[in-house]
Amino acid sequence: MKLYNNAQSRGMTLLPLLKELGIEDQIEQIEVPYENMHQAEYTSINPMGKVPCLVDQGVVISEVAAIFTYLADKYMEKGLAPALDDPKRGAYLKWMFFAHGPLTEYMDLKGLNVPDEQIEQRKRSLTFGHEESVFAFLKNGMKQANPYLLGEKISAADLFLGYWMVFAISFKILPYLDEFKPFIQLLAQRDSMKDVPWFQKINT
Repeated sequence: MKLYNNAQSRGMTLLPLLKELGIEDQIEQIEVPYENMHQAEYTSINPMGKVPCLVDQGVVISEVAAIFTYLADKYMEKGLAPALDDPKRGAYLKWMFFAHGPLTEYMDLKGLNVPDEQIEQRKRSLTFGHEESVFAFLKNGMKQANPYLLGEKISAADLFLGYWMVFAISFKILPYLDEFKPFIQLLAQRDSMKDVPWFQKINT
């Protein structure tokens, strides 16, 4: 497999997953500088000209959540994804794509300093609705976590959501609410997160 990536891209969220799956040595990681992303050599692989992008025996998967889901399913024996007929599969997909959609859209708009008034005016057309909805959804999920989102076992959804939460907290996009701390501190203890600067920063 080949993973086209960039050290400043969202694809860095994949690194803990590769470690948890134990497949780091099975993936050739190819650095794609920003200035090369829209050159024909790369757009022939991903016409969007964005990273990350995974190529597995001719199958091309772009979009971070899609790569997460693909790899966790491909190595389902590792236990990071519920089986297709597992009752927990729905909650797993919900959290994976909440993180990829509503949460990251909220983070992007806040990072661009879009005024709260403008966000409120456009809430019907935004995937996250408004800020209170994001906080309520996260608080409810953290309250139900036992200790992970799906129960006693960690999943790829925990890794994905946790990474984005810590990133947002580190850059003061999300507040570090008390409700978030047990979940984040639990993830920070995992070996796969030891090299993630946001996790180390938030726990110092």
